[in-house]
Amino acid sequence: MIKEIQIAVITENRSLGELFAEALQNITGSDSISWYYFESAFLDVIDERPVDVVYIDKSGLDDNWNYILQETKRHWYNALVVFIVADDNNENIVSMLENGAYDVLSSLSAGKMKSHLIRISRVISERSALDELTRDKLFGDYIAENSRSMLSIINRDYRYEKVNTKFCAAHNIEEGAIVGKSLSEVWGNDTFIDKIKGNIDMCFNGNTVRYEANFNTPLFGSRFYEVVFRPINKDRDKIEYLLAETYDVTDLRLSQQVVKEMEEEFKKLETKLPIGFVRCEPDGTIIHANTAFMNILEVDHEANMAGLAINEFYSEKNLFGIHLKQLESQKIKTFGRVHLFTYRGNEIMCRISGFIVDNEDSAKSFIDFAFEDCSQELMLEGRLMQAQKLETIGALAGGLAHDFNNILGTIIGYSEMMLDENMENPEIRDKIIKIISAVTKAKNLTGQILTFSRQVEQERIAVSVGEVLEETVGFLESGKSGNINIKCDICFTDSLVLADPTQLFRVFLNLMTNGIQAMEENGGTLYLSLAKVDGTSIRHEMTRDIVADEYVKITFEDTGIGMEPSVVDRIFEPYFTTKEVGKGTGLGLSVVHGIVSEIEGEILVSSKRGQGTVFTVYLPVAKDYPVDKISDGKKGRLLLVSGNPHESRILSLALESQGYLLSFVSNYEGLTGIFSDKTKHPDSIIYMDDSEDINSDLIYDLISQFDIKIPLILITDSDQYLSKEKLLNSGVAKQVLHKPVSLREINNAIQVSLV
Repeated sequence: MIKEIQIAVITENRSLGELFAEALQNITGSDSISWYYFESAFLDVIDERPVDVVYIDKSGLDDNWNYILQETKRHWYNALVVFIVADDNNENIVSMLENGAYDVLSSLSAGKMKSHLIRISRVISERSALDELTRDKLFGDYIAENSRSMLSIINRDYRYEKVNTKFCAAHNIEEGAIVGKSLSEVWGNDTFIDKIKGNIDMCFNGNTVRYEANFNTPLFGSRFYEVVFRPINKDRDKIEYLLAETYDVTDLRLSQQVVKEMEEEFKKLETKLPIGFVRCEPDGTIIHANTAFMNILEVDHEANMAGLAINEFYSEKNLFGIHLKQLESQKIKTFGRVHLFTYRGNEIMCRISGFIVDNEDSAKSFIDFAFEDCSQELMLEGRLMQAQKLETIGALAGGLAHDFNNILGTIIGYSEMMLDENMENPEIRDKIIKIISAVTKAKNLTGQILTFSRQVEQERIAVSVGEVLEETVGFLESGKSGNINIKCDICFTDSLVLADPTQLFRVFLNLMTNGIQAMEENGGTLYLSLAKVDGTSIRHEMTRDIVADEYVKITFEDTGIGMEPSVVDRIFEPYFTTKEVGKGTGLGLSVVHGIVSEIEGEILVSSKRGQGTVFTVYLPVAKDYPVDKISDGKKGRLLLVSGNPHESRILSLALESQGYLLSFVSNYEGLTGIFSDKTKHPDSIIYMDDSEDINSDLIYDLISQFDIKIPLILITDSDQYLSKEKLLNSGVAKQVLHKPVSLREINNAIQVSLV
C-alpha cells in the first residue's frame, strides 16, 4: 500500500477526473483527490489546504499555465506540479520543466496513470522522510549550539566524538581541535581519575549518572558544575557512546550558600540576643523557643518545654487570656512588664510583646512572643529612685544642719572666751568645758548630716585602700566575738584612691561593724575581698553618667540574718535602722553612702533573709596628691570681712585674745579704701560669705583690680561652697572652713596662710 497523498486536478474533461479517481483508489485505497473545472476555482481555494501533487490539463487552458504554476509553488513550496498535454512534441514541454514543473504527461491510459501515481507516491514519501530528518537535525543542532550546558559525545575510549559551541568556548579551543582528544588531556589526568572516570564507567553499564563537582576551565576558571551522563543506544547489547551534559551551577550554589549563611546568622542572632523568642499554638502551647527564652525562664533543657504553655509561667493565669484577646487585632502588641514565675519557681518581671503569624500555606496560625528580662532595669530604676529620695532628704537635712551650725558657732565662740577668762576658777571652768564638749558632739552630729547630704568637701589625698582595710580589720579583730571569723582576700595593698583616709576608715568600719552585728546571735564569717576591675565591665551597675577607667572593688559579705527587700530599699535613708531602740542612730549607712558618693564611687547592697548580706563598694582609682604642711604659730594683721556683726564680734574678740591685730569691714566702700591704700594692707584676709554688700565675685574682682597678693581664708556654709568657684579656682582662697568653726580651726588656717 502506498502512502495516501493529496491530489488536485484542474481540467474541463470529466472523464480525466474519473480516471485519476479510479487509479488513486486502486493504489492508496482512498479518494484524496479534488478536481477543478476552471483554473479560477482552483486559485480561489489555493490557501485553504496543502496538496502533494497538482495535475494541470494544458489542453483546456489558455496561455496562463505559467501563472498557475508559480502561484502553486508560491503557496505550496513542496508540491509537485504535473502538466497533461495532448501532444508529446509540444514545444512548451521544455519551458514547463524549466519553470518548475515536476513532469509532463501525454497519451494517458489507466495503466500509465497507475504506474505514474506509484512512482510519484514514492517520491513524495522519500521527500517527506528526508524533510523530517532534515528538520530533526536542524532542531537538534539548534538546541545543542544554543544550550547553556557544555554538551559532548564520549566514546568507550574516553575520547570526545562531538562537542557543542559552549564546550569549545569554555576551553578556548575550536571544535576540530578537541574532537578525538581524551578526557584526561582536556581536564587533566588527576581530575579525570578522581572525578570523571568512575561516573563514565557507570554510564557505560547502562546507568544515567548525575553528580556535582568543581572543575577548572580556561574561560571561566574554577566553577561548580552539575554533570549528567546518559547512555546512547541503551537498548543495544553494548553501549558505545554516552551524552555528557555539564551545567554551571556556581551561581545557584553561591545563592544557596548565601541563604545558608543568612540562616546561620539569623540563627546566631536568635541564639545570642538577650531577648527570648517563642512560637506557640493559638492556645499558647510552645512549639519552639530560643536559648535566651530558656535562660530567662530558667528552663534547663528544650525537652522540658514539651507540652508547656506560655500561660503556665504567668503568675496571673487569666491575664494570658486577656493578652490573646488583644492580639486578635492582627497588630503587634506590647503588654509591658508582666510578673512571671520561672521553670524553677523564681519570680521574675518580663516585658512581653506578641503578634499573630498567619501561615499562607494553610489555614493554621501561630503566635510569636518576645520576652525581655526587666530585672536589671527595675534594679536601676529602684537605685535611681533611692538616690533621688536620698538627695531630697539630704537637702532638707543639710538646711537644718546649717541653721544649727550658726547657733553652735555662737555658743562655742562665747564658751571659748569664757573659758579663757575663767581658767583660774575650777568650778566655772569645768562647767564651760562641759558646754564645749556638748557643742563638739553636736558639731560632729551636724557634720554627719552634712556628709550624708554631700555638702561637705572631704579632704582628698591619695590613700592606699588595702592599708586602710587592713587597719580596719586589725581594729575590729580584738573586739569581735569568738564565734565570728573574718577572712580576707586582699590581692594587693597599693591600690590608691583619692579620698579622706579618716572618712574611708569610717566607711569600712561601719560596713564591717554592721556585718559583725548581723552575726552576733548565731556566729558566722565575714568575707572581705579587694580587687581591681575595669570600668567598662561594671558600667551597667553605675548610676552616674561618667564612669572611671578603673575601679577598686571592695566586697563585704556576711553570713548573718540578712534583710527583707523592703528593708534593703530603705537601708541608706537617714535615721532608718533595724536595730533595737538605743542601739543605733540610723545615720551610719546614710553617712557611708554620702562619703562614697562624694568621692564619685558607688555602693551596692544585696541581701536575702536567712542567707546574709553583701555590700560592694566601687572607688575610682587615682594618683597621689601632695599634702599641705602647717607651720608654727605666727601673728600678724588680719582683715575680717563679714556682714554678721554678732559673729564678727565673737570672732574678733577671740582672735584679738590670741594676739592678732584685727580690722573689720562690712561694706564695699570700706573694703575699697583698705585695698587702695597699700599701707593698710593686712597679712591675711578672713572672708565670711554672709555679707549682703560684698559677695564672692565682688571680692575676687577687687583683689584682681588692686593686684592684692594677700592670702584669703574663706568661712562658708557648706551648701554655698560651689558658688565660690572664682575664689577657689584662682587660688585666692588659701583655706576653706565650714561653719561652725572653732578658734583652733581659724588659728590653724591663719598659720597655714601666713607661711
